[in-house]
Amino acid sequence: ATKGDRVVFTMTRFEEFADLWTSSDIAFRDMKKVSNANPQQANFTWGRSELIEYINADGKHLKAILTKPEPFDPSKKYPMMVYIYEGLSQGLHAYGTPNVGTSINIVRYVSNGYVMLQPDIVYNTGFPGESAEKCVIPAVNTVVSMGFIDQKRIGIQGHSWGGYQITHLITRTDIFAAVEAGASVSN
Repeated sequence: ATKGDRVVFTMTRFEEFADLWTSSDIAFRDMKKVSNANPQQANFTWGRSELIEYINADGKHLKAILTKPEPFDPSKKYPMMVYIYEGLSQGLHAYGTPNVGTSINIVRYVSNGYVMLQPDIVYNTGFPGESAEKCVIPAVNTVVSMGFIDQKRIGIQGHSWGGYQITHLITRTDIFAAVEAGASVSN
């Protein structure tokens, strides 16, 4: 309301369901959560997402979402699943629910102890497979260099356009122990 003294809003993150929040001003200095629409989440192991930066093979600085299971122990070696489909970093604050579908369910993997990587991919016209190769492999190597990934347990999944890129990638690298390319276009 124009003359109101409170703001009501929703806020989401990977681990934060879109509950209702209030604040006494638009600077959000005193945010208070006023609903709990998803109490059953407390019964599950969740995770946290963060944005990382990596440099692709062409020297471009790109972003990726890295989601780690909770509790996370950087001294442990985790399996990693990579999910690809163009630019994904804009989904950093998207809340997901455990479910089944044609694409990978981030929450399900993280809840089962996997680190998830969703790298952005930039394309050179006419070379989509090579473009994915120049982005995905450096993104994986960036995370592996952080020291908490079991290099023998890295998988990759993509559907449709992502599936096509995976069929190219598996002919160019052997870093993936498991691969699932859904609805892939190939010859």
